[in-house]
Amino acid sequence: MIKPTDNLSITKTFESTAVNTFKLSDTPPVFVRGNGPWLYTQDGEQYLDLVCGSATSNLGHNHPSQINAITNALDSGILHTGTRLISPFRAALYDQLSQYLKIKNISIHLSNSGSEAIETAIKLTRFITGNKRFIAFEGGYHGRTLGALSVTHSEKIRLPFIGEIGSFVTFSPYPRDMSQVENCLQHCSMLFKHSQRAGEPIAGLLVEPIQGVSGVWGPFPEFLDGLRKLADSYGCLLIVDEIWSGLGRSGKKFSFQYSDITPDLIVIGKGLSASLPLSAVIAREDLLKQWKAGAHTSTFQGNPLACAAATATLKEIEECGLIDHVTNVLEPCFFKLALSLKDNKNIREIRFVGAQCAITMENSEIASDIQRLAMEKAHLLTYGGGLSGECVMLLPPINISEELLLDSLAKLTKIIQDRFR
Repeated sequence: MIKPTDNLSITKTFESTAVNTFKLSDTPPVFVRGNGPWLYTQDGEQYLDLVCGSATSNLGHNHPSQINAITNALDSGILHTGTRLISPFRAALYDQLSQYLKIKNISIHLSNSGSEAIETAIKLTRFITGNKRFIAFEGGYHGRTLGALSVTHSEKIRLPFIGEIGSFVTFSPYPRDMSQVENCLQHCSMLFKHSQRAGEPIAGLLVEPIQGVSGVWGPFPEFLDGLRKLADSYGCLLIVDEIWSGLGRSGKKFSFQYSDITPDLIVIGKGLSASLPLSAVIAREDLLKQWKAGAHTSTFQGNPLACAAATATLKEIEECGLIDHVTNVLEPCFFKLALSLKDNKNIREIRFVGAQCAITMENSEIASDIQRLAMEKAHLLTYGGGLSGECVMLLPPINISEELLLDSLAKLTKIIQDRFR
């Protein structure tokens, strides 16, 4: 039996150094319980979770509807059937997703993680179009498995592993403000023309309507509209990565809905299933139905516990009006944060959309220091992001109260101001 005091030393001994556990501190808190937006250590100290398990626990921890759904699935006695047998929990999720989407004639392919779903989208797009090449965007993040890493822009995390396997992707500029939209679209159009002339037509155009990990850039409706037109003109598929910003976090059901486009493929994950391993590719029925049985499967896809949690999550978002809560309650809190820090010359910019906010510091060292100070002095858990790690990211549960969020932002403001005195 492991003693509570041994958790830290055992983790440090055996865990791969590729994991971020000890990035901010050699002695990070060990959490043994969670409830709502709070996490509790083995010593009974409470921390406010503004990370949500990298934007996965969007309803907070130990949410009653999710726990009840998982418990009911456990009580069935069937932890997994594989994909060759019908699961009522999988069927219920398909039905709930179709109601949530309100898009007719769709098919759904379940996976276990965002990276795996991106791999599915790449593979399906190549199969459908018969072409190999993709256009993705500078600053885009789509995962760290080989295929997903190939369409992730950061050279720091991509180049050491990809080599020639990533040569099927060309990166195009992503606008950082509205004034750059036209030039970015022109550059993307040029890439399409070049690929056509080279006899290598583009199979897929992969975009995050809001670049989340890179620091909350977008959405730019005219940019998305232009990408839809380019995809149609050149006969390629438009894939939107909603893993980070989808399912209410952006203040819309999906962040692409800030425009009028209809994507060919929608990729979701993270906040779908109460942090249990689950993701999905949602596509037009005529696309996914072209695959033959067994063309793309995974042992644990459609796990009953994850499907049950996801069904409950989607119901909660709709029935409790959480998208309106994000837009009308949480986003204004970030506006107040931006006002409170507007005269601080040590902050380059604050960007926010819905329930996601990026506070841009001068460099990654300062951003990491702010995260550490917030954790140690105010018991606030924040996240690191940005194009070069220069952002302090805030990703609260989408059902957090206005009072609690404002209180935490006031504490964070003081941490930042004190840091530069």
